Amino acid sequence: MVCLNLPPEIRYDFENLFLVGIIPGPGAPLLEQINHVLKPLVDDLLLFWNSGVYYASTPNHRNGRCVWCAVIPLICDLPAARQMSGYAHFSSHHFCSMCWLRLEDINDLDRSHWLPRTCQEHRHWAEQWRNAPSEKERKKIFDMHGLRWSELLRLPYWDPTLFTLVDSMHAMFLGDFKRHCRDIWGCMGGSSAWDHK
Repeated sequence: MVCLNLPPEIRYDFENLFLVGIIPGPGAPLLEQINHVLKPLVDDLLLFWNSGVYYASTPNHRNGRCVWCAVIPLICDLPAARQMSGYAHFSSHHFCSMCWLRLEDINDLDRSHWLPRTCQEHRHWAEQWRNAPSEKERKKIFDMHGLRWSELLRLPYWDPTLFTLVDSMHAMFLGDFKRHCRDIWGCMGGSSAWDHK
């Protein structure tokens, strides 16, 4: 984690980074297993949000200071973003985290058909999934809405529809955007400026 209140030139210095945890390999956690990793972090973040944490002394406040904080953007690659926010995988029937367009309608480029997702709906169906009495009921809710519970939803201010971002490294630097434009959407044929970058 990084503190976005710090100036950009020192924000990512080693001494200003907070290592939240390391997930042991060889693979990523399955589906909702990520919640076991997120729970201790969310517990701490709730303390910082609700009452704040008092520091007896800081470099700028010798007599101490109460500090509040919130996690706003979740920035990671697409599979991790979907898993941590409670969305279905990007290749599922509910492939979009911004609207309710279904996979069979993926070629529909008329934005008026893209009913946007809302935080209220997301929280509702995620809570229904969490409170379901059986795995069968959970699967039914997930199949219908493409949502499951995420520990991040315990943060009262956190909006997965606005705060889940795909990092620029994967979107631009590793060529995901180019691949989507060329191979998936078919926007660029043959040689392009992308080939010379």
